[in-house]
Amino acid sequence: MTEPNLDVGFVPVECPGQGKTGAANTSSLLIETLSHRHDLTVYVVTQQEARRADLPARDRVEYVVQDDLSMLPHPIATKQDALRSKRAELEGHDLVHSYSSAFIPTLATLDCPTLATLNSYLAVCPTASFRYHGRESCSGPGPLKCAGCVPATAINRRNGAESETKAAYLAAGRAPLVKESIERCDEVTAYQALSPHLRDDYVGVGFDRDRIRVIPHFYDERFCAEPPETKPARPRATAEDPVRLLYAGSLRQIKGVDVLFRALPALSDRGVEAELHVAGTGPLEDRLREIADTLGTGDRIVWHGFLEREELASQYRKADAFVYPGVIDEPFGRVMLEALASRTPIVSSDTGSMAAIVGDAGVLFEPGDEERLAAAVERLIAEYPARCDAIGDQLATFAPETVLEEFCDLYRETVETADRSGR
Repeated sequence: MTEPNLDVGFVPVECPGQGKTGAANTSSLLIETLSHRHDLTVYVVTQQEARRADLPARDRVEYVVQDDLSMLPHPIATKQDALRSKRAELEGHDLVHSYSSAFIPTLATLDCPTLATLNSYLAVCPTASFRYHGRESCSGPGPLKCAGCVPATAINRRNGAESETKAAYLAAGRAPLVKESIERCDEVTAYQALSPHLRDDYVGVGFDRDRIRVIPHFYDERFCAEPPETKPARPRATAEDPVRLLYAGSLRQIKGVDVLFRALPALSDRGVEAELHVAGTGPLEDRLREIADTLGTGDRIVWHGFLEREELASQYRKADAFVYPGVIDEPFGRVMLEALASRTPIVSSDTGSMAAIVGDAGVLFEPGDEERLAAAVERLIAEYPARCDAIGDQLATFAPETVLEEFCDLYRETVETADRSGR
């Protein structure tokens, strides 16, 4: 039996169609995909200027745009106020789904079925990292604990005074959001977590496990490459023909890019010559260039800066391997799916749910250790045909049609749960 279409109010991360973050891009993909089954009204609340021509998916999609919002007193506070001003319209939908965990307190006020996506630690950690002092896993927030952690994290991340001063200001202003999100978490009908470890961390601070369903990202079909007709050849990794490694993402301390840079000499010591392509920008870039100069590896690093999707997809396909050296538990890791869709095997730090995402299509290593990273690259090269062969089966887990079915089931269950509770 065909499931009935629902009238869904959808709240994306920032402005769909023009975001540069993983969550913003995934919001756009969700709008495009979910509109195949349901009627969506997308509520855009953002400090950006929304470019109407860039908004995705117009068939069965309407937009309610509140842009150019003030940054004061705090960006999240002004977004919440803007969304609350649409309460009457929101309560007219069969379901309201926020793809940003910043709106849990707002969803809690609505008299209709509600669903919040847990795609970051924003609702339970002012620094949005769930790392105490930016170094170790956190056991949960507390007023005094967070007050000390915010400045300590800014110092320990070493992303530059201007960047970290801004980050500390934003983090301090999120404390009320964290407090209210935890206090009112049971007033939201259901949650979607991107990974099991993210669900477990939220449960650890008081969220009801039975309300949280794990549904991962799906891959962006625009990154897809056809399976090769013959088995991929093992990279030679010589000075004349180096193995081509790709890093794509922001250049920040938590991404561990400095570890990757330091791994290049360790690879040479193992007889593996590599050329590293870097796609991204960020506050750590100047420091990374200094590291490359000190190590004498500058001639083996190609800087691409920020790349639009088409250019980035091309870099994935040209790479022999994608390397993710992150040192914290990311909520998911969308770049992994981009690599897999491009038929590029992966070398990744063993953090969060990376093992479940990568599977046999790559090799994991202990985060923060350049020698183990180098050993993982060496192992990937030795096992290259087998790792490439595993990509197809691993990718199938994250197929858009598979994830869409899970979302439709969750939407239906959320509405039924709210009906039973009389909300």
